[in-house]
Amino acid sequence: MSSSESSSGPRTLRRGLAVLATLRDHGPGGLSVTDIARLTAIQRPTVYRLLAALMDAGLVLPIPGTKKYRAQWAKVPEAAHPDPRVAQAMPSLKRLAERTGDAVFLVVREGDESVSLHREIGGYPVQILATYAGKRQPLGVGSGGMAILAALPDAVAHGIVQRNSGYLDEYGGMTTHEMLRLIENTRSRGYAVVGNHAVRGALGVGCALLDPQGAPLLAISVTAIIDRMPAPRQREIAGWIQAELARLSLRNL
Repeated sequence: MSSSESSSGPRTLRRGLAVLATLRDHGPGGLSVTDIARLTAIQRPTVYRLLAALMDAGLVLPIPGTKKYRAQWAKVPEAAHPDPRVAQAMPSLKRLAERTGDAVFLVVREGDESVSLHREIGGYPVQILATYAGKRQPLGVGSGGMAILAALPDAVAHGIVQRNSGYLDEYGGMTTHEMLRLIENTRSRGYAVVGNHAVRGALGVGCALLDPQGAPLLAISVTAIIDRMPAPRQREIAGWIQAELARLSLRNL
């Protein structure tokens, strides 16, 4: 084992502990990724990866309705409460996870980003945990975000893609040209299929719930390893998602 390989583990641990200590020091108000990067001198992509590991370990939690994160043991204000959209969609998410065996995600749009509100894990032994509650990424990088992006008017969707152009390369080499192509494919197909961008070896299928005026309210996606996602199964899963979206009430969404 090379010296660089032997030192990478401790270096990652030290960085993770630095992020955790910084969040702990700032209490229940939490910090954004930009704040954490500034305070720890750790680059933003690395901060995102460290936060993902810390959240999987239950040491860090996203603060609902914000772009901030807090240490798990920081006292939560009594006014804090889960997003009501999660409670409303939960039966559908659980049914889809049980039916597909794969990971299911509830995604919404906030500005030029997608935000994952909930992740439901299926029973198949290999799960692609592409995102987690509170994670943000450029709208359209994942299949849920792409379903939302493709449902927006051209001017709005293209503006979002251009504003996010500086960040897309961080997601598997995504480009603005490919993002625009995926928008057109999603519109013609009726559901989004996005693979090998946010997570290598993964492929997701996503569908958006629209309001009566055609504006996207949220999206549900299912992500699995590519071998489990041949085209016929993609269509089948899209049909299951659309059936579950049809069950949701538009009230309070």
